[in-house]
Amino acid sequence: MSLGSNSSILVPVDLSSDRPSVPPLIDLCRSVDVVLLGYYPVPDQAAPAQLRQDHESAAADTLAETADEFRDSGIDVTDVLVFTHDRTDTIDRVANEYGCDAVLTLREVERIERVLVPVRGDTNLDRIVSLLAAVMQMSDASITFFHSVVDSEPSQGEFLVRGAVDRLAEAGIERERIDWQLSDEDSPHDEIIELAREYDLLILGETKPSLGERIFGTIPTRIIDEVDRPAFIVRDIEQN
Repeated sequence: MSLGSNSSILVPVDLSSDRPSVPPLIDLCRSVDVVLLGYYPVPDQAAPAQLRQDHESAAADTLAETADEFRDSGIDVTDVLVFTHDRTDTIDRVANEYGCDAVLTLREVERIERVLVPVRGDTNLDRIVSLLAAVMQMSDASITFFHSVVDSEPSQGEFLVRGAVDRLAEAGIERERIDWQLSDEDSPHDEIIELAREYDLLILGETKPSLGERIFGTIPTRIIDEVDRPAFIVRDIEQN
């Protein structure tokens, strides 16, 4: 199943903290629909109903302000307000409920000029390329596919990334904007973290059974948090 012209992106926003400035990311979303999930974290010992009573008005205002930023750019937005003990479970549930194709984690970013796309194999690659084709139409950023060949033949890895480049070019993205890189380092995740600091945006694919684990599990958390970059996580719909 490929992403289509009416693809939807889930954008979780923590309403208990300051909102990041997101205009460059909003620009990338102009070709998709957005489900804006405003979540308010509830401590384990607290009751969601009590937190909602105390903070719902302010949280709703913040969510509305964020939704208006997207709508002002002509984006179709569905906003959802949730008070929750478990953000990962909430993201998983809402992404499934609305059939979202990808999840966008927000980070402060001034501009999107360089995009890093680590790929592990053929799994979910078609959907990653389809998302890139959709959002990169709204940008002139350069795109680099990264693949580790530690556990495979370099020729297989080159075939994989060259195929992704060709498919993205066939989808309308100028070939001169697309590059690829292979690595034979023993610790590809550490290398991705180091490399990602040179980029403005990451495109990652789901790889584990649970959406929450894929986004907030050990490896994705290291990549997203340690480099402090926004990221699209493309969902593998067949596994959800």
